[in-house]
Amino acid sequence: MERQKQPQIRVGYACINLSIKESFRNFRLSAVQKQDEEKITEVMWHNIRLLKKIIDYNIKHNIYVYRVSSDLIPFCTQPYVKTLYEERVLQNHEMQQYLRDIHYLQEKYQLRLSIHPSQFNVLASPKKEVVNRSIAEINEQTRWSKLLGVSNVVLHIGGSYGNKEEALRRFKANVGYVDCKLISIENDDKTYNAQEVCSLCQDLKLKWVYDYHHCRCHPSPDCAIEELLEIYPPDKYHLSTGTPHYDSRPHAELISKGDYRGLIKLLEKSNILKADVIFEAKLKNKAITAILDPKEQGYWILKGENKE
Repeated sequence: MERQKQPQIRVGYACINLSIKESFRNFRLSAVQKQDEEKITEVMWHNIRLLKKIIDYNIKHNIYVYRVSSDLIPFCTQPYVKTLYEERVLQNHEMQQYLRDIHYLQEKYQLRLSIHPSQFNVLASPKKEVVNRSIAEINEQTRWSKLLGVSNVVLHIGGSYGNKEEALRRFKANVGYVDCKLISIENDDKTYNAQEVCSLCQDLKLKWVYDYHHCRCHPSPDCAIEELLEIYPPDKYHLSTGTPHYDSRPHAELISKGDYRGLIKLLEKSNILKADVIFEAKLKNKAITAILDPKEQGYWILKGENKE
């Protein structure tokens, strides 16, 4: 029997680039309350310029998968920030050009860009004010994400709140108020396992994200994961290594070769030939080159393996 070809993997990281000596900036709510136009504008401009610098770095270093910070535009649902964003970003020639350039690069290189709104955005919450705030924030972040060419807005379902069936019912009702073309649901490490998330997304025709380490922490006992992935393939993947133990929830500085091989083996069993994977490791972009060698067009291979 002919051996199945190893999946082609594009690998990326989340938000912070440790090789560029700059950080994304933020401002306090007090700056909004004081209507500090100069401070808020300076932060938005800095973040957009830095994002372009990171995208350029990534392309130069064969990294075609990247998670954009959801705080690129801090407090983006605040009316004053929304006004400044419209006037000082969308109507500013330099900022317009930065946004166009990023989208152009995304299309030219078929970059996989995503965002992951904060854990406080919960569509399954029993509290109406939490749901309303979450919908507003997800929609506002989705709006500026589209200008960049983002293809995944990644969410968790949330908690079970003592009744998982009711929580799922609320999620299904509320997810219709956000952009379902971009929303991608990820299995978590405590409450909703891969089987539950995959089933939900299949029913609602949503994208989903398979997190290998979350599945280890919170497995799906009633199914074979490789069958799940083959029947309804995830749109993207997350990979991390636990610390201090392999099955601990906190993320380690690096990805272990064993975990990388484990994901590859799972993809092979699932007959998945190509995958985009975010490395969730504390050493960010440096975690990629610690265990992988670049090929071309964003693809990588484990160090020491044949590049052919």
